Amino acid sequence: MAAPRKEICLDDMMEPISHYTDAVLCGDFLYLSGAGPFDADGALIGEGDVVKQCEATCANIDRVLSAANMSPRDVVYFKVLMEEVYDGPKINPVRADFHGDSRPGSTRVGVGHFALPGMLLEIECVAYKPANGGPPKEEIRCEGLFEPPSHYIDVVKCGDYAFISGTGPVGPDGSAVFFGDPGKQAFKTMENMEVMLDAAGMGFQDVCKVVCYLENVRDRPQINVARKRFFGDSRPCSTLFGVRRLAIPGMNHEIEAIAYRPGDGAPPRTEIRAPGIHEPISHYTDAVQAGDFLFVSGQGPFDGDFGLPGDSMTAQATQMHDSLQRIMAEAGFGFEDVAKVTAYLDDCDERRELNAVREKYFGPHRPASTLFGANRLALDGMKVELDAICYRPGG
Repeated sequence: MAAPRKEICLDDMMEPISHYTDAVLCGDFLYLSGAGPFDADGALIGEGDVVKQCEATCANIDRVLSAANMSPRDVVYFKVLMEEVYDGPKINPVRADFHGDSRPGSTRVGVGHFALPGMLLEIECVAYKPANGGPPKEEIRCEGLFEPPSHYIDVVKCGDYAFISGTGPVGPDGSAVFFGDPGKQAFKTMENMEVMLDAAGMGFQDVCKVVCYLENVRDRPQINVARKRFFGDSRPCSTLFGVRRLAIPGMNHEIEAIAYRPGDGAPPRTEIRAPGIHEPISHYTDAVQAGDFLFVSGQGPFDGDFGLPGDSMTAQATQMHDSLQRIMAEAGFGFEDVAKVTAYLDDCDERRELNAVREKYFGPHRPASTLFGANRLALDGMKVELDAICYRPGG
C-alpha cells in the first residue's frame, strides 16, 4: 500500500496566512501550496520587480521540495499566476535555471488580484519522485503542436497519471486562431488536447480533472458544446472561472488537465455524483476517483436547488464546504484526506471570513492551498469557489 498522507510545514518559511500547510506528501506525489516572494518574516521581496519576485518564489519552492527529499527536477507541474501575464518572457530565464534540463507541464495566466499587496506572481507545483521501483516521469513533446513559449513540456506522464499543460486555440505557429469565435476556438483547444492525450497513450475517457480559464466567462456555453463533442459519455471533474488575461493574444480560453489510465491491478477511473448536489451547469461530474486520488469539481455556494444561502462570505463558504463534504463522503473520503485546495475569490479581502469556515471544517488537518482573486466567477452572486484533490491509500 502507498504511504499515508503527510503534511509538511517548514519553520523557516513565512507563517501560513490561513488554515493550510506548505505541502502535502501523497505517496510518490507532493502537492505544494501556492508560493510567493516573501521572506520568513512575511516581508515582500523584490517590490515592483517580477524577476526578483520569481527568484524569491522559486527559492521558497526549493526549500519545500528539499524538506520532502525532492528537487526542482522532480516538479511535474508548474502553474504561474501573474498580475501581468505578458511579463512571462522576463521570468523564463529564472524558470530555466530553476528546472535545469528538466521540463515540467505548465500553465501561465493573468489573474484578477492576489491575497497580499505587492505580489506580482504566485506559483504552485506538483512534484513526483517514485519510490520502491515505481515508474520514472516521462516528458512528452507532441509533434504538430506549437513550440512551448517558455520552459515547459506538453505532457508529463507519472506512471498511471498524466499532467497536460494548459492549451488553447493555438495553431502550429504559436498564434491564436479563430479570433472572436469562442465556439471554433473551443474545438481547436480540444483538438490540441486530443493530440496531447494521444501522445500519453490516453484519451478523453481517461481525463479526471480539467481547469478552464476564460477571459470572458459568458463564453461558457460555447466551450461546453466542444467538451460534449470530445468527452462524449465521459465526464471529468471541472473548475471554470474568469481570468484577466491569457498568455497568447487572441485566445479567449485555456484548459489544463490531469488524466489517469490504470495499469495492471490498479482500480478503474470512477465518476461520482453525490445526492443533494445541484445539477452540473456544464459537461462535468461532481468528482472523479482515480486510484488513491479523488478529484473534486469546483464547488460554488449553491444548495441542491441552485439557491444561494445569502450574500455574506461566511454563509457562502459554509454552503460550499457542506457540498464538498457531501461529495467526499459519497466516495468514502473526508477532510482529513484533502491534499490540496484552490480557492477562487471575487474579493481577496474576504479571505479571513473564508478561513474561519475552512478551519471549522478541516479541524486539525491542513491541506496545501492556493488562493487568489478571479477576474470573474462563473455565475452571478458567487463570492467564492473551491476545488479539491484528496488522497487516501487504498481508497
